[in-house]
Amino acid sequence: MPFEIDAKVAKGFNAAAYNIPKQIPFLVERFPQIADCHRGTINLALERPLQVRLPNIVTPPLDWNDPKGKDIERFGFTRIGLSVSGDPKRYEAWIYTAENSKHRFNDYLIEVVAETIPGIAVGVACKVFVDRAKEILVI
Repeated sequence: MPFEIDAKVAKGFNAAAYNIPKQIPFLVERFPQIADCHRGTINLALERPLQVRLPNIVTPPLDWNDPKGKDIERFGFTRIGLSVSGDPKRYEAWIYTAENSKHRFNDYLIEVVAETIPGIAVGVACKVFVDRAKEILVI
């Protein structure tokens, strides 16, 4: 059941701007689309919660940051659509789930990778389109 979630661009920790360029050589073999993505993430504060339990792509454990094997991490990528307020275009984007991210268990915030999107800035309204999902109610 496809659905949409309203969101706003949120300020992040700036870790992705440092980490994504280092991760790309390890990720591109399993997720070639990342080669065309901006070298950072877009943090989106969601109007309602979203949990990704089965990403489209999950990497095996990757030793991307520490040659001694102390920083092994898996990554998940979930395809979404993204539109920015005032821009009629719907961009292909991916929810980026890093196993060791501080955002990982926040159901109201997602990190997104996409091509460079004009107009993206903190506070800008966006819409997230999820096409392969089910809405569920947990009581």
